[in-house]
Amino acid sequence: MRTLSVVALVLAFLVAGHAQSSSTLSVSGSTSAIAVNSGFSYTLQGTGSLSGFGTGVFFTAGTVASVNALNVASTISGTFSLLFPEGDVVSGGVLIPAGLLIPSLGQSTNATATVNVTGGTGRFDGATGTYPSYSLSGAVISQGTATFQGSGNGTLSTPAFRVAGTIAYSGFLAHLASGGGWKTTIVLENNSSAAAQAKLNFFDDQGHALALPLSFPQGLPATTNNTFTTTVKPGAVLLVESQGPDTTLSTGSAQLFSVGAVCGFLIFRYVPSGQEASVPLQAGTATSYVLPFDTTTGLTTGLAVANVASTAAAIPTVLRDDTGAVLANDTITLNAQGHLSFVVTDRYSGARGKRGTIEFQTPAGGQIGAIAIRATPAGAYTTIPASTR
Repeated sequence: MRTLSVVALVLAFLVAGHAQSSSTLSVSGSTSAIAVNSGFSYTLQGTGSLSGFGTGVFFTAGTVASVNALNVASTISGTFSLLFPEGDVVSGGVLIPAGLLIPSLGQSTNATATVNVTGGTGRFDGATGTYPSYSLSGAVISQGTATFQGSGNGTLSTPAFRVAGTIAYSGFLAHLASGGGWKTTIVLENNSSAAAQAKLNFFDDQGHALALPLSFPQGLPATTNNTFTTTVKPGAVLLVESQGPDTTLSTGSAQLFSVGAVCGFLIFRYVPSGQEASVPLQAGTATSYVLPFDTTTGLTTGLAVANVASTAAAIPTVLRDDTGAVLANDTITLNAQGHLSFVVTDRYSGARGKRGTIEFQTPAGGQIGAIAIRATPAGAYTTIPASTR
């Protein structure tokens, strides 16, 4: 029972469509300015971090049309880019209202700006977002040179199924668990006669990018990242493993993008007991998802349902016994990209000591997913995939 409860709680589902999340954008570096008529042009290069995605090289450039004494009489606008080690780029613009004070040597200044994300490459291809109250500060350290810091909270929306280049979305793995005693192994298979590129993106329960410790039993160097790209040889199989520290449990899901006939599945294992179950690669949607449950002879069933859409969902739910009689009607309301996991008897007391099915109906215009876990009294468990209607 304890093992099943843990499994039920760590079930998580992929964010599809556009994944919108709260994030913090922070940057620091140095600027250089060159006088141009009554104004100046500037560049900045330094380090930037985007919560949930990591740290990279930050670069911005722009112009100041006119300076009246030490006061900038015009709006300052510039472009920026944040380049991550994987090669993915976030890009957009920075807008500082008129009135910024230009500090003298050794002095500092502050401003509140607006930062807008307008696109990028890789996992940020087509991204949008805004950081409406972006706090900036700087200090002049020499003629035409200053230090620069900035930080702000906002939202970032990233297309879940778009990446740069020719690789295309191939499906998702609805659950992974790393750390806290759990180990995930992803098996990639290239069933074509040519080498094929494959890319895995990892997401946590809220749909944020999830950095995982990754190891490779076939000899690739270990790394920690929220994405992994490789080339799989024709007819080959590649294993990707993740086992975080016992003190920290990370849960979520994974997306697979590939060129050619790359497919795969996932195995999650509870290391202390050696029990494991598989998660198939899934794609698409259905009118409804039906999962069997069994709570007789000490068996237990855990369930999870996820709203894959970018809007809130009210999911009609029907619980039936093994004769088809309705035990309960319910509506499960989930936020955009939200999910719910539970043991069937905890939510529906009428399921105790019975066999039957639970049906999650996809709301009109929505997209959901579901999966179940069956556990024995001894703690053995297995994944139950949903049938569809």
